[in-house]
This record gives sequence, structure tokens and C-alpha cells, in this order.
Amino acid sequence: MSENQNKPAKSSRRRYIILLCIIFLVIAGWSGAWMFGRSILSDQLDQQLQAMARGGVDVSCADLSIGGYPFRYEVYCRDLVSRDQTGAAGSLGALNAVALIYNPRHIIFEAHAPASVAEPLSGLLGEMKWETARASVKFSDAALGALDAVLQKPEAAVENSVSSGLFSADKAELHLRKTPDQADAVDGFVSVDALQLKSLPEIGETIDLRGHLQVPGGAALLAGADLVTLVRMNDGRLPVKLVLMETVIGESRLGASGDLVINGNGTLSGNVAVTIGNADGLLQMLKPLFPPQDNSFSLVESVVQSLKAAETDVEGVPSITLPMVIDEGIVRVGFLTLGRVPPFFSAGT
Repeated sequence: MSENQNKPAKSSRRRYIILLCIIFLVIAGWSGAWMFGRSILSDQLDQQLQAMARGGVDVSCADLSIGGYPFRYEVYCRDLVSRDQTGAAGSLGALNAVALIYNPRHIIFEAHAPASVAEPLSGLLGEMKWETARASVKFSDAALGALDAVLQKPEAAVENSVSSGLFSADKAELHLRKTPDQADAVDGFVSVDALQLKSLPEIGETIDLRGHLQVPGGAALLAGADLVTLVRMNDGRLPVKLVLMETVIGESRLGASGDLVINGNGTLSGNVAVTIGNADGLLQMLKPLFPPQDNSFSLVESVVQSLKAAETDVEGVPSITLPMVIDEGIVRVGFLTLGRVPPFFSAGT
């Protein structure tokens, strides 16, 4: 074979070797970058755990690992346990957090059952399990951008020194994000499908819940501010718009909307329009929950009956509207006091 005939073969081998070298260098560089990012992530996790410990909250995992090579980072924590200085404790079977290496600001969380909480000061005990629990969290430059969380088939048991409850549902969702057309406002959405109050067999129907809250000036919450700080930032009166709160029980429907404020002492105030669809059916469903000697049910029933003349048709359901006033947690419809909304925090917090 002539020398000229060997040249193409030698040139092809040379290109092949060069290509292999380039591939090797890319793999080595990518691996080095991944390992460097892993070390930074590990340091950040250690710093966060130490910061929480300095703040009085100890968090530990039976097995904490970082994997996901080559295209993602995956943090796995088995038997997550947290405990604060008051003795309050919580636990979780396991927690996974995954982020793609080229999009680290979008993190997918998956929690594994069971979960438990114990608060000795109030005597609160709670346990929860589920089929799947996942959340998508997107971060902006210095704050949370959006949160979407979904629980499939959750079941919970809660008790304290005076009462207990057992609940289940087909699905529960929570969504939180900045309001698109309002600066510094935050929207929150919550829904629960086919909620069963197993500890209240008197209510045999499942319940569907929908809620939409908007907090003008609430963007600081996404940056990590707590509720007390946010209320103080708004001169002791944080506005909250109840866009929709709807409960569907069988053929009955209970809806509410209005403008509220959280006061500097942690109480809630405002005006809410409450719409009751199929009021008679709802009252009969709730009647077994009232104590036999208590006249509260008779008072509520008389108020509802007095408003039947103003009943209107809403989506094919006869409905009445009640103007409700909340004055520092005290809930009233006209002269009738219905109860009290607990404060969100104590005045001395």
C-alpha cells in the first residue's frame, strides 16, 4: 500500500483520538463541576442546620446523602426529626429534594409518610399519612417565586387535652405565588377534595373546600418575613382580601368573600358576605352537632328563616346572603354572636 493511501487512515485515527480526548475532557470537567457544586451544597446544608440549632431548633436525619450525578442534585433525608427548646417535636419518614444542575432555582420535594407532631405546652398530638406528597418550589433572586404542593389520599389524626379528630380526603392542594398584576401582593389558593370528618359520623357527606386569599403588601412573606413582622411593617393593620371561601356539602353550599385585616394584637377584623345555598338542608345536616340544651341552633335557624324572603337563585340553588362582621376575632351576624376566631399570634410576640 502506498504512503498516500495510508494518509486518510492515519488522519481518521487521529480525529477519532482527538474526539475521544475531547469527550474525556468534557466528562472530567463536568464531573469536577458536579463534585464542586456538591461540596457547596453540602456546606450550605451544614450552615443551615447550624443556624437552626443556634435559633433553638435541632434538625437531624438518620441518613443524609447527596446524589443525582450527572444531571441533577438530589438530597435525601431519612427519618427527619426536629425539636425546639419548648419540647415541641416533629418527624417525617423521609424527604427528597431534587434540582436539575442547569436549573437549581426550581426544586421538587417529595415527602414520605408518616409524619407526626407533638406540642407539650398545649397537649397537641398529631399523626398523618398519605399516598404521595409532592411540592414544586421556584425561587427568584432573593425570595420564593411560586409554591405548588399536592397531597394524594391524606389521612390525619389530631388530639389535645379536650378533643380529638380523625380526617381523610382524596386530595389536598396548596398554591402560593406573587399576584401577576399587583406589585408586592401575594395570592394563596387551597383546596380539599372529598374531605371526610370521620370523628363526626353525624356528617355523613363528604366536603369539598376551596379558598383564595390575596395579601396586598404580602410579598415580604415570600422573602422569609414572618406574619408578626409583616403586620408591623403595615402599621399594625395588614389587609387580607378573602376572594373566595367555598364549602360544598351534599346539595348545600356555603360561600364567603370580603375584606379583612390582621390587627397588631393578632386578631382578625373585617366584613364578610356569606352566601348559603340550600340553607334548610345545611341546617338539618349540622343540627346534630349542637348540644341539645344549647339554643344557638334555634337562633341561627331563626336568622336564616327571617332572610328566606330575600332568597335568590344562584346556579340553580336557592341561596341567601348574610352580612357577617368580625370585630377583633368576635364573629357576629346582626345581633347574634357565632363564635370567635383565635388570634394568629399573641400581642407580646
